[in-house]
Amino acid sequence: MQRSKIALLLFGLFILLVLAACSQSASTEEGNKDGNGDGEVVQGDPAADVVLRLAHGTATNSLYHAGSEKFKELIEEKTDGKVTVEIHSDGQLGHDREIVDGMGIGTIEMGMVGVEPVTTLAPKLQVVNLPYVFTDRDTAYSVLDGEIGSEMVEHLPEKSGIRILGYFDNGFRHVSNSQGEINDVSDLRGLAIRTPESPVSLAIFRAFGANPTPMSFGELYTGLQQGTVDGQENPVSLFYTSGFYEIQDHLALTRHMYSPMLLAISEQKWASLSPEIQDAIVEASKEARDYERNLSQEQEEEYIEKVKEEGVTITEPNLDPFIEETKEVYKNFENEFGDDFYKRVIEAVNEK
Repeated sequence: MQRSKIALLLFGLFILLVLAACSQSASTEEGNKDGNGDGEVVQGDPAADVVLRLAHGTATNSLYHAGSEKFKELIEEKTDGKVTVEIHSDGQLGHDREIVDGMGIGTIEMGMVGVEPVTTLAPKLQVVNLPYVFTDRDTAYSVLDGEIGSEMVEHLPEKSGIRILGYFDNGFRHVSNSQGEINDVSDLRGLAIRTPESPVSLAIFRAFGANPTPMSFGELYTGLQQGTVDGQENPVSLFYTSGFYEIQDHLALTRHMYSPMLLAISEQKWASLSPEIQDAIVEASKEARDYERNLSQEQEEEYIEKVKEEGVTITEPNLDPFIEETKEVYKNFENEFGDDFYKRVIEAVNEK
């Protein structure tokens, strides 16, 4: 009799446990309809028809971010809120190469990226990286906003799944290091200098006698801090906003390369948009580009002064020896562009 009671109690307990488990399962399934499974409800902007995530790999005080914010402001204004932009900074969705890849397969809608990761998809774009091809911003703007700039990226939408909306301004690139002042090209010999993963960048620093070391921008601060590389080359705006002045004592204004940024959109996303929204995006891109270019020029001297205040020694070497050392770089890359295209670029530069 006692055993029978125990059996009944155990059976009743089993039924209660089963019912509780079923109730919990139903509750969890209902929660997953509207949330992410951990009690939080993930909501978009209910007033927006189109949400564009715009990713970049730099800090929120960078020119990348300033240009992105201006685009966001303009496109939301022009579409009366039908389009909203979510800016993901600091490499949240990856750095340049990951962002370019993401746009290509449609997992990221938009990006503000450097030229270098796109040159593998559009080889003619490498002409922008040639040393001293642009000696001033106005010439660069004239060439990039014209026929040459369009031709360099015209096949990207169908071949690589990304569409370039505009060339923004990141300034001229300079060299920093932790070993000593650079007053002549010979001072670069033997230094391990981080460069982007760009054939032209590597060729330039080999010509300078340095040891160019390709490295992701996201790894650069740690690489400098740990001594993996002696120095790096970037516009002064990125040198300051990325905090490189904390671990680099010397900055030489070599101006060895003009460095535009690219505002781009996934072709997959672009094709899904109405002609009216496409037109608004093009218009907002141009206005944001012009705003950011002006901002870049205004801030350059300010950043140089801020870098000096942080104790960094700044030198302005004679650029003639640097230019002389890189003449071979042109010869090595002429064939990749095709003689006709290369000549047209130089003609466009000289006309300006």
